Amino acid sequence: MRYLIAAYAACLTLLGAFAVVGAVLVFDATGPSNAAEAAANRNSFNLVTWELKHFPQKWLYKIGNIFRDEQGSDDDALRRYFALGDEIDELTREAPGSHDLERAEEERDDLEARVEDIIEGRVTSVLEEQALALEPPLFSDLGLIFPPVDFELDPPPRVLAVSPRDGIELDDSHLLTPGLSSETALGIENRVETDDPNVSALVVTTGGVATYPSVINEGRSYERVVDTVFHEWLHQYLIFFPLGRSYFEGGEARTLNESVANIAGSELARLYFERYGPLEPESPSPTPGASATPAPAPDAPEEPFDFNAEMRALRVEVEEMLADERIEEAEALMERKRDEFEVKGRYIRRLNQAYFAFFGFYADTPASVDPIGPKLAALLEQAGSPGEFVRQASAITTQGGLDELLGGG
Repeated sequence: MRYLIAAYAACLTLLGAFAVVGAVLVFDATGPSNAAEAAANRNSFNLVTWELKHFPQKWLYKIGNIFRDEQGSDDDALRRYFALGDEIDELTREAPGSHDLERAEEERDDLEARVEDIIEGRVTSVLEEQALALEPPLFSDLGLIFPPVDFELDPPPRVLAVSPRDGIELDDSHLLTPGLSSETALGIENRVETDDPNVSALVVTTGGVATYPSVINEGRSYERVVDTVFHEWLHQYLIFFPLGRSYFEGGEARTLNESVANIAGSELARLYFERYGPLEPESPSPTPGASATPAPAPDAPEEPFDFNAEMRALRVEVEEMLADERIEEAEALMERKRDEFEVKGRYIRRLNQAYFAFFGFYADTPASVDPIGPKLAALLEQAGSPGEFVRQASAITTQGGLDELLGGG
């Protein structure tokens, strides 16, 4: 048995080396070129340095567990960690640089490794129930998941997305440093578009990146963190199958990959919360003298705002305008709609061709009108479980392959 465990540890070491080499390849594949070169160079995200820093942390923490006596329940640790996130957000707005902010950040940092370990264990259990463990030869009897679920709660890199102005197509994407201000992001976009007036640029905030370990946005809610952990793990899992290996071919393969990870990740997260439940904060005591009488309803309720339908209709209209070479008219329409959405409570910093190009790869989102989204939803229903859905989808690389799975090929 100890030889098998040693061999498994060797595989993990190789996985770490693969992560570093993969980081180099991803950096080269998404690295600066053409009009985006100068802007990306000034703000590029160093994947290799990040990997070398974070890859050993999980295993060092697990070794330290032998000597560590954790206080309180797992749910208490999770509840406190995410409550501190809300507290930090509020203090950052109202008391930046204060002692209270520093104390809250230190307490959250102290809890981070434990919270990651708790969520990793729970996610692993859901994956095992769905028979999604990729068990390498020689290790199947050990019941060990490969790749192991591993993520870091950290500010994720941002992405510079570049599309031609006369169409919606992701020509370039470059990883940028986390935490760029809106002013810096706008400056990068302006430099790219000034260097090449024929492109549209957008700096995008990401929820996570499928490095190994994954980078998961520390500022997200518990529900969003869990969903993103599943999403990024699925990218790591799929790399061992045709769907994952075809990711960098772009086009249909990338849309399929991102959409499968989105749909399956959400379904797996749903199963996670069915099993472990949400984090319910303690109910606050009612304020003395507070009235329980609800506010009166408005005289004339506002017409419901369907953001998804509005976005899809906008994308169709924009594509028609671009096909007719009405570029300035399409851009004016997107800007006008962006302002309308903000009034109705949906803020988008900048809405342009690059926005639709980047988010259009997620065929189950409002930014996409790709039929792959509804077809994958049908495959999920046909498969009967998220695990079976992923197993079937992992073998395809084209929409034709998806049609065959649905019986239409």
